[in-house]
Parts: sequence; C-alpha cells; structure tokens
Amino acid sequence: MLPRMMCAKARMNSPRIEEQYYFVEKGNDTFVAPGTPPNGTQGSPWRTSPASKGDLTQHWMGLLDDEIPLPALTIPGTHDSAAYTHNWPFVATQHLKIVGQLNAGIRYFDLRCGLRADVVEMVHGPTYLGLTLEKVLHHMYTWLSRHPTETLIVQIKEDRRSERSSVHFMKAISDVVTMNSDRWRTANTIPTLGDLRGRIQLFRRFAGPSLLAYGMDVSEWEDNPADPFTIYTLHDVRITIQDHYKFSGAQTLPSLITKKGGNVSELLRRASNDKDRDHWYINFVSAYELNVFFQLTPHEIAVGGYWGFRWIVGMNVRLMAYLTARTPGRERFGIVAMDFPEQGTDGLLASLILTNFEPAIRSTWRSLAGCILMLVLCIAIWLLLDRCAVLR
Repeated sequence: MLPRMMCAKARMNSPRIEEQYYFVEKGNDTFVAPGTPPNGTQGSPWRTSPASKGDLTQHWMGLLDDEIPLPALTIPGTHDSAAYTHNWPFVATQHLKIVGQLNAGIRYFDLRCGLRADVVEMVHGPTYLGLTLEKVLHHMYTWLSRHPTETLIVQIKEDRRSERSSVHFMKAISDVVTMNSDRWRTANTIPTLGDLRGRIQLFRRFAGPSLLAYGMDVSEWEDNPADPFTIYTLHDVRITIQDHYKFSGAQTLPSLITKKGGNVSELLRRASNDKDRDHWYINFVSAYELNVFFQLTPHEIAVGGYWGFRWIVGMNVRLMAYLTARTPGRERFGIVAMDFPEQGTDGLLASLILTNFEPAIRSTWRSLAGCILMLVLCIAIWLLLDRCAVLR
C-alpha cells in the first residue's frame, strides 16, 4: 500500500478543476495528479480503471513543470540495468527488461559496457550479457517516441578491457550516440526537465581524450567507498554519490542489510535537507557478499531471504518503510538506483515518483460527503437564524 499521499496541485489559472487535474486510483485511495491527462485519458476526470497506475509510472514527468532542474527530482533508477539476461545469482540484478523498467517508472539507467571486436556490448563484470548497447538504446529511442514528455539519464561505464578492437572505447560510444544524436544531450551543465523531454542526458563513467564537454563527467567515480563522495565537474556541477556495495569482513545477511540501510538512509536525508536544487545525488541501494563464509546475492539483498529460520526483509522493503514513515509532500531524494525494484514490496516505484509532488486536496467521495455535510450545516444555521428573526 502506498503512503497516504497525493500528487501535486497544478496551476490555478482556470476555475474549472476538471481542466487542471486527472485522477489516479490506487487501492482505496484516489490521487489527484496535475496538468493535462496523458494521451488516451482525456474526457471524464475520473480515472478508475486498472490502467491508471500505468498512466502514473509511464507519464509521471509529464506532470511536472519544464523549469524544474533535473537534480531537484526524485528519479527511480536501476543498478546494472541490462543484467536481466542471465539467471546466474551473482550476475542478475534485474528481472524486468529495458521496456519493462521504463513502463514501471525507471528513468535512470546504469549501463556497463565492454568493447569486443569493435562492438559495444553489455556486460556485468567479466560476463557478457548477450546484448549490444545499440540494441538497448533502440528500445529507449522507441519508447521515448511514444512518451515524449519523459526524459532519461543514461550512465555508461567501461566495465572491462577491450578485446580484439581497433578503436578506442570513447570513439565507439561516440559513434553509437551520433547515430541518433537528436535523442541525446551531451552537454555537461545542469539541464531542466524542459531541456530534456524526449531525450537522454549522458553521464560518462569512462575517460578518454578530448572529452571535457562530452556528457556529465563522473569518470572520477570511487570504487566501493565506505562514505559518500562528491565529484566536481568542469562547470563546478556537484554530484554526491553513495555506492558502498561490498563491506569489509564477512557479513551475515542481517548485518549487511542493516549497514547498507544506514548508507542509503544517510544520503536520502542529505538530499532531502539540501536546498541547492542543482546538486545531484545518486544513491545505490544495491550490494552483495561473496566470500568463503557467506554468499549473499543481489536478489537476497534487494528482496530479502531466510537467515536461519527467520526471514530478513531486503533493502526494497526498508526503502519502502522509509518512504511510508515520512510526512507526505514533495521531497527531493535524487537518483535512487535499485536491484529488482518491482520485487519485495508493492508500490515502491510509485512511492518514489510521488515524492516529486506537493499534496493536493483529496478528491474522493469522502471529501464530497464532507462538503455536503457542511452545506447541510450551513442551511440548518440559516434556518435557525431565520426562525429567531420571526420570533422577534
């Protein structure tokens, strides 16, 4: 169940509420969402079909103003976004394919790549995933053409050495991006949502010659630091990152999830308390443990697992609890990159999305009944005053 919160109230330029809102049903609650309903939802303002959840997760950026800087948002993301092609426990980090992730509300993609025979392939460490970068991006381009109000952040990392290749990794990436350059923003300044609708912002996690102005430069990314770190780019853009994915010493499942939960919640609080809307935050919820003592897979960390005879809830459940406990309303948490985000608990992605909106008046039959009750009370008071006047 989602926290009891509603989507944002839109601009009040028109006296007709039905022109400013559409309604999304979630469980027993009806949420008020601002702006023009997505394609296919025009007509009656009441949206009570099962497809309304899809309307929210597929079109949520379309409900926000163009002027909002992208770092000022809470943006659901995935870690090792293409690692859904293998069922090997320490390779798989996702179950949903790229289009499924997009439809679920994901807007940040962590793509790990390697160059083999001059072709950019998707990898997870030493494992080739059987996908090319070009194929993954084709799915994104097609999806964006059908969802022009949305924008994506794609982070590309060189995750293994090139094999049998005659071109530099940077040149190979540039060639792939250039094939659909109209879909990309490779500037290294802060974009607004309006700058990026229907397009992709590049985050570059690889080095190369003459790359000072090619994408948001995160090539100084630290590997597995215990504490969050901040990257300062050429234009003094600040990007603070939490990516502590493996802990020192052998960790039990309860211990690892507790420690990782502390890492994640610390950066969530920092992002929420920071008033600088141009400061990026990237918070990885993912982790694993692989040694002679314990073998804890990304799925166990994300979703949970048995330890002894006791079920230990995973990071997705803990993140959902954190969101549910907070005061409803708009609250920036930055990019939150997860493993298997659709598993472990219902409504996690929708809950993250809803933190981008201010509470609005809940438009349900209960509030309508309240208005009727108030009207009846006013009429009763008016009749009483009129009766008193007659008696005088």
